[in-house]
Amino acid sequence: MIKYFRIKKKPDGTNYLYLREKNRKFDKAKETYLSKKQNLLITGIEASGKSSRLQTVIKSSDLLWKNEDKIIFKATDSLAEILHKNLPDENEVSCLLISEDGEELELDTSKQYIKFQALFQKAKKSTLIIDDIDKLTGKKLELTKDLVRNCKRFVATAKGEDTINRTLHNLMFRKRQKVLQVQLTSKASVDATNILFAIFVLSLFVAGMPEAAMLIMAGRFAMKGTK
Repeated sequence: MIKYFRIKKKPDGTNYLYLREKNRKFDKAKETYLSKKQNLLITGIEASGKSSRLQTVIKSSDLLWKNEDKIIFKATDSLAEILHKNLPDENEVSCLLISEDGEELELDTSKQYIKFQALFQKAKKSTLIIDDIDKLTGKKLELTKDLVRNCKRFVATAKGEDTINRTLHNLMFRKRQKVLQVQLTSKASVDATNILFAIFVLSLFVAGMPEAAMLIMAGRFAMKGTK
């Protein structure tokens, strides 16, 4: 099954996100409308295309969520990179950190913990987009828990729902909005297995054991027939 996202523009100028699914490359795709208000979790094994699908959403994020901020990062980004990508301007940090009476606080905006507080405030009006959310550890994991707790919605990728940190998982699935899960599949691992099997059978023929090779091939076909 091939699954990918498509952005469609309506006559009124509004952009919508659709999930397209088809069994083969040239088949007619089935389209499913995805609400921009809900959370989205894209899952799949390695090489299933999670990151590339997420990039489709990221490239269209300004169209999908026009009047909202976006917080975007990968699990492999350092804390400094996450802050630099999402709070590049120190004036923004100052604007986000205001007192209860609306006055800006006099703070050292170069300090990392101050920027963390500003990012938490930014999350309240943001869509949170994270690649490989299940690979987060340490301080990045703790940061993400607070961001998920505060954000309007999230779009994330993971190997599987069960691979996400348990506390983070509970926060993600406890939010009032529904979590739509899109599971991707990949033939990469199957193809690799087939190649290894072919090499093994050929090595048996070369080693002068054609009977063993034929028996193994017969067993392989028999197993396929039972699926």
